[in-house]
Amino acid sequence: MNRIHHWALAMGLSLTFVLPAAEFGTVPDPFTGNWSGTLSSKAKAEPLHATVIAYKNRYEITLRAEPDPRKPAIVVLNGTVQMDKLVLGQDPKPDPSEAIAVQQNEGASNATRWSGQAKGDEMTGAFTGGETSTFSLKKIPFLPSPTLGDKAPIGALMLFDGKHLKAWESKQASADAIQWIVVESGALEVVSQRDGKKNKQDLRTKEDFGDYRLHLEFKLAYKPEATGQGRSNSGVIHLGVYETQILDSFGLYGRDNECGGIYKTREPDRNVGYPAGLWQTYDIEFKAPRFSGDGKKTADARLSVRLNGVLIHNDVTVPSPTGGGKETARGPIVLQDHGNPVQFRNIWVVKLN
Repeated sequence: MNRIHHWALAMGLSLTFVLPAAEFGTVPDPFTGNWSGTLSSKAKAEPLHATVIAYKNRYEITLRAEPDPRKPAIVVLNGTVQMDKLVLGQDPKPDPSEAIAVQQNEGASNATRWSGQAKGDEMTGAFTGGETSTFSLKKIPFLPSPTLGDKAPIGALMLFDGKHLKAWESKQASADAIQWIVVESGALEVVSQRDGKKNKQDLRTKEDFGDYRLHLEFKLAYKPEATGQGRSNSGVIHLGVYETQILDSFGLYGRDNECGGIYKTREPDRNVGYPAGLWQTYDIEFKAPRFSGDGKKTADARLSVRLNGVLIHNDVTVPSPTGGGKETARGPIVLQDHGNPVQFRNIWVVKLN
């Protein structure tokens, strides 16, 4: 398998269309995503990859020799929409408060000028330095998670099937009515207000769990005007104290507070999160901490996490709560309200103890 194809699989890229849009979803704009092709000069042709991320009134285009967002960037370009195309250039410089943190190669000097455009599924352009080179890239469709739509196995407990919320209650006050809504498509959507006023409401399972295997599907809200932790933030919190983060951090490094991270504890082994608009999967095996008869902890909690079918945490220890709270041997599964209309569906759990 060649290197480009290997990374395409690892990062959720596909060269073929495999699921109807109604099942997998669609990215709300035509430019956000991964692009792959070649950078050509008179002497040679080399692989070139671009990651395009939408921000308020602009796009950020990061060019790399490899598609891995943890590799240094060759250059980071600014993009603006003009008619039906995205025009790429190094000016005007983006607002530093919105810029993504990427490491650029030392070779990307001010003397080198990049320009180009994206239209349809093609991105072309050139850079001038010691010599002029051209690039030509194709947009790479995302590959749906291999576990998307997985049915609950025999013996599993269905937590949300698109019809009712009998398994859930408000974490803040169990007697309160659930303000989240089930939309027409059958997805559960976070609602962060009540009677027109801001009102945070996390949902927790009525039942407590110990060890389990959890399947959950989620879709991020499209918020190009937001940055950082305001960008479609939510989370799945195990036993109410260990969070696996949900965030629109597509194309970024993949920190412990970004999608796939164990919040403030461990970065995912790689960033395989998708942009807003596409359905994603978490398949998580959780092992609760152990305690002796006198209440002393004898073993830490452990997590194995697959995001979009890719293993990003392999039986790692979680030594303490990720956001406060008390460790216990059993507790609820919590879906976090962080003020963003994130959607969930097809949530089920298999008890392992």
